[in-house]
Amino acid sequence: MLWWMWIVLWVALVAVSVIFLVAVGFGVFRRGMRTLGEFGEAMDRFDVNVRADGDSAPAAVGVPGIPVPAVFSAPVDVRAAREAAKLRRIADRRGRRVARRDRRGQPQLLQDMPHL
Repeated sequence: MLWWMWIVLWVALVAVSVIFLVAVGFGVFRRGMRTLGEFGEAMDRFDVNVRADGDSAPAAVGVPGIPVPAVFSAPVDVRAAREAAKLRRIADRRGRRVARRDRRGQPQLLQDMPHL
């Protein structure tokens, strides 16, 4: 093979590889822009603002009743809420146990009767 054929061959290989990389890069860019657009739409749907009083805990805008994630709450508040929920679950279980024993005609446990 002649020496100038090697130059033509390598120039063609480099040109094809550059064209391939540009095409792949363009596809990745378009998918990235589409993903960023969907991310922007999701941020609009789940819009979270910082409270006006300077507290860093986010507050949901325009949607009452949405709980604040525990990550943004104070640890003392999270512990208190956990203990309150735990006591509520214990009381609910006790109420279900008393009702079930009453339905079956079984004797009640003294610990299940807080009024005694």
